[in-house]
Amino acid sequence: MSHLSLNQNQFTQSAVIGQLTMDPQPATIPVQFNPSSSLGTGLMTAGVAVKLVAFVGPQIIVDATLSPSDGPVYGVVEYSKQKNVYVPGDQMNVATKGNIIHLASSAAVNRGARVSVTNPASTANDPTVATDATSGDYTLGYAVGQNSAAGLIRIAIDPGLNGASTVTIAP
Repeated sequence: MSHLSLNQNQFTQSAVIGQLTMDPQPATIPVQFNPSSSLGTGLMTAGVAVKLVAFVGPQIIVDATLSPSDGPVYGVVEYSKQKNVYVPGDQMNVATKGNIIHLASSAAVNRGARVSVTNPASTANDPTVATDATSGDYTLGYAVGQNSAAGLIRIAIDPGLNGASTVTIAP
């Protein structure tokens, strides 16, 4: 579950990490969390960046990216009211290229800046995005919102590789 606090007494809920925006979302894909993953318990949550894993069969298998240099990024785990902490083998939805999603930023991010995701190292932390211009890092997409400090920001998912013209991600 996302760790930002929710106020149950407000008229409408504010956005949470991994929640899609109200815009049309053309590419939300059902996937399976890698059954052979070595990711720690409780670390696959909404907002975590994922990559494709080699697997023979009809199911799309994903695992968490371990750093901005691990990829290519396929998408981000979408927020779900039913379940938000996944264990290896679980089914989940991933927002991929073309979707706009709310994610937490670790610092100020300017509109249009390419960002990468840092996935949490413990269950006490949320995944965060930060501006990334490092050559060779895999980026998640670009900011369509702007903030002057850490907080929620809208990110358009458009995976890329800094310093390269294109990145090919085939499902």
